[in-house]
Amino acid sequence: MTPDVTIVIPCYKVGKYLAQTLQSVLTQTHDNLQIIAVDDCSPDDTAQVIRQFESKDSRLQGIYLSQNSGVSVARNAGLDAALAPWVAFVDGDDWLPSNAIESLLALQARSGADFVCANARQYSDTGEAGDIHFRRQTGLFEFPVEDGLDAFWPHQDIFCTCWAKLFPVAKLREKALYFDAALRHAQDTLFTLTYLLAVRPTVAIDYDTEVYCYRQNPASCVHAIPLEKRLHSLELLITALDNLAQRTQQPRRLAAPKAAEYFWALRKFSADGGERRRHLQTLLPSALFHEHLFPVLRQYGKFKHRLLLRLLAAGHAGALRFW
Repeated sequence: MTPDVTIVIPCYKVGKYLAQTLQSVLTQTHDNLQIIAVDDCSPDDTAQVIRQFESKDSRLQGIYLSQNSGVSVARNAGLDAALAPWVAFVDGDDWLPSNAIESLLALQARSGADFVCANARQYSDTGEAGDIHFRRQTGLFEFPVEDGLDAFWPHQDIFCTCWAKLFPVAKLREKALYFDAALRHAQDTLFTLTYLLAVRPTVAIDYDTEVYCYRQNPASCVHAIPLEKRLHSLELLITALDNLAQRTQQPRRLAAPKAAEYFWALRKFSADGGERRRHLQTLLPSALFHEHLFPVLRQYGKFKHRLLLRLLAAGHAGALRFW
């Protein structure tokens, strides 16, 4: 029987968490699933955990990459193997509530939408429940992206992840949409926004239903990435988002959240003021600053972003310390 949903789980060094992840997926109340766990050549026991579960449940298929290639390549390998009409993504250190897939499918059936999203809850590394992840909105929203992006902007936060969502596999393949292997950080933001602008789907969002448990794992790639690589990845992402907006004749506001994150990352992850100044000295004369960061944040940034840009452009490199 053809599965209703394919769940793709990229895995790298998540052996201590993966049993919980796989158990949560295999015990969904909607059980007509294909589950693809992709081991990205992990140095720990991730592959062994996948094989143990794979031997017990035929719905689970392991893919074992021969070299570490990043989460984008792992997700793409899962996408290529998907047999279901819908695909969901789960990170290897997170997990799903038991009715997650049932809730997403019910939302799709009620709305007829081409893209469905719901909420997530944050958890500590040891499993204590924290805040709702997408907190700016409540309620149910449905809108066609084809009508323009006016209805889209208030929900831009929820489109920064690929999880807690269902994507239609046929439309991803029709548009040849994959995760960008050059990005090691926030690649799901580019993937999700590219899908929205390429397909122009009808969107249904249920902020009141939690379908994902997001573990704030201090050892995950998002937290452990070095500053140089983090900034380089953000540079690629900002450039790609801004080019996407201009290519599809959309407001450059699309890149604004990540443009602001660039300066936040520079402030938060620099080891000291000296390192921060060195990065700023490289940034200010660069094409990234003049072609993307400055025009995007000058028009769509908050007041503090616009003020920061004016100070930096005037040579006040120390301004970042107070922002």
